Order: sequence, then C-alpha cells, then structure tokens
Amino acid sequence: MQVKTFKASTMEKALAQVKKDLGPDAIILSSRKAPAGSGESGFEVSAAREAQSDSAPANPSNGDASADMQNDIQEIRSFLSLLISSKDQLAQLQADQPLAELYHSLLVRGLDEKQVFILLSKAVSDLNGDTVDKRLIFNAFCKRLIAKIGCARPFRGISNSSGPTVFTFLGPTGVGKTTTLAKLAAYLKIKRQLELGIISLDTYRIGAVEQLQTYAGILEIPFNSAQSQTELTRALDDFRHCDAVLVDTTGRNYLNRDHVRRLDSLFDSVRKPVHFLVLSATAKDEDLKRTITHFKQIEINSLIFTKLDETVHHGCILNQLLRFNYPISYMGTGQRVPEDIEQATQKRLLSLLIPAGNQTA
Repeated sequence: MQVKTFKASTMEKALAQVKKDLGPDAIILSSRKAPAGSGESGFEVSAAREAQSDSAPANPSNGDASADMQNDIQEIRSFLSLLISSKDQLAQLQADQPLAELYHSLLVRGLDEKQVFILLSKAVSDLNGDTVDKRLIFNAFCKRLIAKIGCARPFRGISNSSGPTVFTFLGPTGVGKTTTLAKLAAYLKIKRQLELGIISLDTYRIGAVEQLQTYAGILEIPFNSAQSQTELTRALDDFRHCDAVLVDTTGRNYLNRDHVRRLDSLFDSVRKPVHFLVLSATAKDEDLKRTITHFKQIEINSLIFTKLDETVHHGCILNQLLRFNYPISYMGTGQRVPEDIEQATQKRLLSLLIPAGNQTA
C-alpha cells in the first residue's frame, strides 16, 4: 500500500491533489487542520492506494472471485472515505439523542449502515440541522429514501403488433419463480384478458415442469417446455399469436457467474426479452447483493421479492433497491395462487420500514 500526505490551503485543494496523485480509488486515512507552509492555516490529508498487480487470473472462476473481492474492498474504501470526510455529521449522529435513536433503530431493522448514514445526513440537511423532532427527521429520511427507489409497471402497454412480449423469470433456486409466474399469469389472463403462452426451461428440478403445466391447464393457457436455445426458439414460434409469453427458468446457484452466463446465452435469439430477477426476502443481505451483482450482465427489467410473509425483517429489500439501479415491480406475500402477490408501490415499501402501530419509528 502506498501512503502519502498532502497539504493545501483548503480541503478541496488537498483532495484534488489526492485524486491527481493517487487516483479516484484512493482511501482517505485522516484529515486535520495544519499550517499551509507560510504560517497561514490550511489542511493536511493522509491518503493511500493499493499497489497495482499485473497478474491475471488463471481461469474464469478465479477471475470472478477476484472481481467480487475487489468490489467488496472498493465498497469498504468508499464507506471509510465517506465517514472520514463527514466527521461532523457522524459526531452529530452519535451525540444527538433523537437522531441517534432513529439511526440505530433503522440499523436494527436491517438497513445498510452506509445507506442510512447518507440518507439521514441529507435528511438533517433538508431540515437545516434541526434534529429535535424525531418524527420530522424520520419523515425527511423517508422522502429521501423513496426518491431513490423506483417502482416498475412491466405489463403496461402490451401489444402483439410485432410479436409477443417475452417475460422471463430468473433467480436462484427455491425463491418461488414458478409460483410467481403462475400468479402473474392468472392476473394477465383473467384481469387483463390477454392471450398467453407459458414455457418452462426448468427441466433441472424434479416436478417443476409438471407443476407449471398444472397451473397452465387450470388457467387454460397453452404450455410448452424447452431444454435448449433451439427448442426455446421453436416454442416461441408456436406462441407467435400470443400477446405475451411467460418463461420459467432453472433455479441454480447464481452466486456462480458461470451459471448466469449459460442462462443469458439461452436468450440470445429472443427479441427484447423482459427479465424479472426473482429474489427471496428471507435471504441474507450479502447473498442478495452478490446475486444481483452477478446478474448485471443480463439487462434486468425489475426485481420481484417473494416470501415477505416469512420474515419480519425487510431491510434487505430496501438495501438492494438503494444499492442497485433496478426498480421493483411485485412482491410475493404467500403461497396462494393467484391471491398472494402485490404490485409494488412506494407507500407499500415504506410500510415495510414502519412497524405496525408505530408511525414515529
């Protein structure tokens, strides 16, 4: 690690020197007021950067692990730099009782510390530093949070003017992709009166094809299965008269990037597929972050979170929506088909943050 100290008349000039000399990935180690050299007051900043390595990964899996590690290191660097450059705000978070109580209550609910720190700092700024009323602080925090989260309406404006729209359901094993597809198929068939087709690519899991075929039979929706890109193309051609085709995919361990690459290659010949990434609200925050990161090579339309009824901690959902530039479209709230699914709204997302009967955090 290379460590250097920079002095300048202003903090902005010192940080500009850091960026110029050590690059944008430099870590700020410390900053303090210090003489600028001619007896005038100034600033001193100590910063560091990692030594660059010229070695290349021996194989793709090693490269993936290295990329994940670099992402983790970069995130830690970013947060440390943020804390060091925002010492006054951090001190206020710890010293001001209403603010500190709200800060820690949000962390207890599972929200990411970095996101909470950033949004609370902005909320306090919006209130011109007034931190007496915890309700006002929380309301300002919620406004900042909602401003960063988008809600998608993927089924709006479906038409068969140039062929059916293909909607795919991607995600790890066991998150409820098949059940989610069935719920949305019922909505599109019964409420929207659309002509649908259903295709299953999930020949990996025992009973998956039969389960989806049963749902399709109940809804009187034509069904097909495929195991390759060629078979998928043929199945889509059979459904060319439909308004929309819903495609269920194999649930695999998508912490492994190779599985994501293979999945992506299946849709090379599909025109503008709309990809849903289906995730479980019961999953660990770090696993969700890693999975979404690995899916970045696929153009995801929106996220769907399932199993909201199986956990009382929903902070991990909000964390992903704050970290990644993906909107959320639907939330699964139980096993019943088709009842237990909700369209995501900002109001509903805020309700996940506020315990029942407590509107003041």
